[in-house]
Amino acid sequence: MKSLPQYFKRVFDDYQVLVKVNPDDFSGTELIIHPDGKVEKTEMEFDEEIFEDLEVDEFLNCSPLEFNLHLAKAGD
Repeated sequence: MKSLPQYFKRVFDDYQVLVKVNPDDFSGTELIIHPDGKVEKTEMEFDEEIFEDLEVDEFLNCSPLEFNLHLAKAGD
């Protein structure tokens, strides 16, 4: 059975970063939301330490809805 993706967010001074991690294969997506509202999307491959790395970097859990609303604004 596949695990559900997990979502994380960190707000910096003038931008924010949202991350989606698929725990089964450590693939995911990173969104950078710029001050002007532009959304930059990057497909990522993480390692098994991603959850510890996100915690150390002070990322917090966020909702799939918030992530997907920003994803809808990203240019492919």
